[in-house]
Amino acid sequence: MRTISNHTTASIARGTSASIGIATATWLLWASSACAAPVTARTVAAHPAASAAVVVDEADSLTRMLRGAATGQNTGAAGVPEFLRSSRRPDTVLARACRQLNDALPIEIDKETRLRRCQAVPGKHILFQLELTNYSGPMLDLASFEVSYAAPLQRNICANRDVEILTKLGVSMMFRYMTRKARGERRVGDVYINGPICTAALR
Repeated sequence: MRTISNHTTASIARGTSASIGIATATWLLWASSACAAPVTARTVAAHPAASAAVVVDEADSLTRMLRGAATGQNTGAAGVPEFLRSSRRPDTVLARACRQLNDALPIEIDKETRLRRCQAVPGKHILFQLELTNYSGPMLDLASFEVSYAAPLQRNICANRDVEILTKLGVSMMFRYMTRKARGERRVGDVYINGPICTAALR
């Protein structure tokens, strides 16, 4: 049986299971400020750049993780975005991460699937729009799609390490499958992902 990605058209058209690689996430190690050598006026004068603050965009690692979650591919994310746990503005960070990801889109996930858009929705929700580029299966209504394909797709998506980490951080995701024809776009179906769903899907 051909191995396919978790987002491919073949999973939907033929009902076959997809296998995805589990992305690994490395914890970001922060140096303690107490261990840093003090910066003196002489040091600053000799090395002006030493006084400049290093600006790290907290959305960068999250952008990589969103890409890994959406594509099912190992992103090599630099760290787990723990700031989502305590941040008073998680939706702002998620929105910025989506904008950064959108700058790199569209991404061809496989021969049949394309990631077209990431959208942050208030409440720590993410909507991924995936285009089925070579879809030739029956045009199911949304209810039939959910009954036939939501459960196997949830199992495959939830097995992704990036998805596991994001759901533990309280992020929920909607994978929206679309087709694009001459007459416009058509919504094929949605797959909803959150912590409880993944816990049940992976039992």
